Parts: sequence; structure tokens; C-alpha cells
Amino acid sequence: MLPPWFKFFKLLLIALSKLPSTGRRAVYRGVKLNLREHYKRDTHIVWRGFSSCTTAADVLRAEEFFGKTGTRTLFAIECDTGREIMKHSFYPNEEEILLLPGRELQVVALLDMGHQVTKIQLKETVPQFPNIAAITASSPSAIISKTTTTATPKAAASSSSVVPKSAPQPKPPVKQVKVSYRRKNITDADIQRIIKEAIIRHQCSGLDLHDNEITHDGAAMLGKALGNNMVRKLFI
Repeated sequence: MLPPWFKFFKLLLIALSKLPSTGRRAVYRGVKLNLREHYKRDTHIVWRGFSSCTTAADVLRAEEFFGKTGTRTLFAIECDTGREIMKHSFYPNEEEILLLPGRELQVVALLDMGHQVTKIQLKETVPQFPNIAAITASSPSAIISKTTTTATPKAAASSSSVVPKSAPQPKPPVKQVKVSYRRKNITDADIQRIIKEAIIRHQCSGLDLHDNEITHDGAAMLGKALGNNMVRKLFI
């Protein structure tokens, strides 16, 4: 199921790499579980997924995040590579910071705060071997060689007889076609119709499926259809 999405994961990571970095700062993440037994002091753990955090601990008091009752674990994380996503978040006023996948964290301390709350202090570290390959957008300057060589007379003579190739003609711009099914009560049963209408017939470059009832099965069907087409932006 994952291979059809690899290109989109790469685009997502490239986009996130361009967002402002937090630099070294403390962020917080709350979980409504007791995770103390999974964290031992001075050990290193790797968070494989995206982790939503905040710089304002009081934000976690909201019931949908951390709440004020029940068994909970509060992570206090000293991070270096978090990304500021407040301008792009569903909660723009809550100082949201996103930790990227594959972050390695050292368990600094564990504290029982009472009221069924455990606080775990973590510190981001640089792993000996990266847990995820660094992905950055390639730039023209990255492929220009900085070395210079002196041509021999024989090489210079042979190069003078080479007929330069004409510059390639620029390709015509691709027409941008965006198709939106936002809030149309789309379900998995509609995906094949969407593929025929938007992707095959209209050759859309953007497909908006926000706020519908699509499950991971429908997403998998979309992923297979996106293997070779003009779609550059997909919103689900």
C-alpha cells in the first residue's frame, strides 16, 4: 500500500524542510496514556512518525489534547529540528511545532507529577546513522563542479572540432486544471468515478477531496491511479 505514496512523502518532506526551523527550544506533547514503562532514563528512542507539539504548555489543558483528568503522559522535549507550522495548522493560535519522522531522543528524566500524570523529559540527539535520509530540493548550484582542469594541446584541438548542439526548445507550459469535490459526501464507492472524471478525462493537476468520508481503502485506490498522470497536488 505504501509504494504509490513514496513520491508524495518525498514532496511533503521537501516542503517541510523549507518551513522555518525552531532552532533549539523546548516544546511539549501530551498523550492520554501512561507511557512511563516504555521510557528508561539515559536510553535513546526513535519517534518514527510526525509528532505534533506546542511551545505553550497551557494549550495542552484543552480536553482534545491532554485534558485535566485521567491517566496522562506529558513530554517536555528539547528539540533542534522542529518546524513551525502555525500558519498552516488547523489550530493557528496554538503555536504548533511539528517534529519530523525519525527523530532520535534521549530520555533525560522521568517525574511522577501526581494526579495520574507522568512527565518525561527528552532531548533531541544526532544519531550515528540517520534514521531517515535527508531530503532537500535539488538546486542548479548543487551540480556545478568547482574543480578546474587544464586541457592538453591534443584535447584542445579535438574539442575545437566539436559542433555545439543547439539549445533545447523550452517545453510549453502545462495547463493547470484543479478539480474540487470538497464537502461532496464522497465515499470509497465514489473513488473510481472520481478517477475517471478528474484524473483521466480532465487530466487535472490538482485534486481537492477535503472534508469527505474517504477511508484508507479509498486512499489506496487513489494512490494506484496516481502512478503516472498530471496530478501534482492532492488534498484529502
